[in-house]
Amino acid sequence: MSAAVALVASPGVSIAQAKTPVVGLLWTDSVKPSPYVVVLLDALRDKGWVAGQNFHLDDRVTLEGYGAYTESAAQLVQAKVDVVVAWGSTGVFAAAKATKDIPIVMLVGVDPVSAGLVPSLSRPGGNLTGVATMATALNQKRVELLKALRPTATRVGVVLAPNVANPIYKRESEMAARALGVQIYFAEAQNTEELDRVIGELAKARIDAIYIAPASVFQVRSADVVQVVAKYRLPAVYANERYVDAGALMVYAPSIKKAFIRAASYVDRILKGARPGEMAIEQLSDVELAINLKTAKSLHITVPQSLLVRADRVIQ
Repeated sequence: MSAAVALVASPGVSIAQAKTPVVGLLWTDSVKPSPYVVVLLDALRDKGWVAGQNFHLDDRVTLEGYGAYTESAAQLVQAKVDVVVAWGSTGVFAAAKATKDIPIVMLVGVDPVSAGLVPSLSRPGGNLTGVATMATALNQKRVELLKALRPTATRVGVVLAPNVANPIYKRESEMAARALGVQIYFAEAQNTEELDRVIGELAKARIDAIYIAPASVFQVRSADVVQVVAKYRLPAVYANERYVDAGALMVYAPSIKKAFIRAASYVDRILKGARPGEMAIEQLSDVELAINLKTAKSLHITVPQSLLVRADRVIQ
């Protein structure tokens, strides 16, 4: 872990009076400092920005899930930070609602244009810019991967958390289901504590496989999510790289770490005077397919060779 994390300012510390730039953080995680804070700090250090020396952080990363976003965003605005880094669609919408003046560097999985966040990727206008992983476009692919993993599957469960992007996730999952001839069963859990009940209900519906849809409230507790899915012995595909280390069977996801590294470039330019509305939003195209053969063995699943050759990572 970077030593720079020790220099993160506590919420409420009035640093802006010293006229040192302040970068606000808004997302949810299971621990503080969030692992992505480390990634962001290291990337900023590479650009000459050292936390506690020539800039400070106002860390509003919440451990309370989506419910704390509105208050945290308001606190960042009240603190008059110089730029907000927001990860996740719900967090970005909360930040955008809270301020039209403070620059926001967003990291989102949705298409910012179709989501109504900006009018254009090349010239977003207003106070938003950043990185789009276009994760919503991957929903069809994940359902296809489940079908490739278990060709006999006819019922697929999709677990969602409250998320502004859910209509897109549902629409794309249904499109894939129709093309593949499978039925989709949607279920929603407010948090990881509800997952056991929700997945249990899907298991009673005799689903053949499960897709844990993108949701930061799940991703930051990846080990808990994987453990619950394993309890019901369901083959599953996940939508974030953090599930890989937790022992997930199959992960198809863009790299959030890379997105934070790219976000540091936007923060750097904004702190040097660039206007966010004039900075084109970057679309990350790197997507990794990881398959855990150890997990497959524990589920008595033989991963087809046709799927293994497509994998970027095969964990033995």
